[in-house]
Amino acid sequence: MSRNKGSRNAILRRIGLAFALVVLLAGASSAYADTILNYQITGSGNYTANFTLAMHPTPSGGNSLAFWFASLPVNVNGTWTPVTLTFDSRTVFGGMLGLFSSWALLGPQLYSGSTYSPTMSVGNFTLAGVAGSGLGVYSLTVTPATLVPEPTSFILLVTGLLALFGIQLLRRFA
Repeated sequence: MSRNKGSRNAILRRIGLAFALVVLLAGASSAYADTILNYQITGSGNYTANFTLAMHPTPSGGNSLAFWFASLPVNVNGTWTPVTLTFDSRTVFGGMLGLFSSWALLGPQLYSGSTYSPTMSVGNFTLAGVAGSGLGVYSLTVTPATLVPEPTSFILLVTGLLALFGIQLLRRFA
């Protein structure tokens, strides 16, 4: 009778362990930081500029018409430069992307939502204006960067799995 009770307890422990593992795996969904967007501007005269922003950025400043990022590192023709980047919502211009003292490009509005809480757009855009190589038409490509899970979530998942495996080994050898 005690042998039968012992095997029943072993089965119940295994079912409990399997249930705990399922709960752990279901509860440990990947957590991601805000999506990072890569911006690539190309134009006449081999002009290139690129930078990154979060899809839901926190601007350095703004008002009801525009928002900006101060000292944003932008790679212009191979040289990283801290610049002030402005996104303007005025419908007269359609939308404006500007680096003070470097260039001003007009085109479609590159975000949705308010200027205080913008969500940046993804896609290919045609912009016109003045940049390093002069007046012309420029192409802007905005693509999401590859998503990487946050390290803390991954470490927590691995630690939980190792603990469950360790408990099972201890019970087996006890």
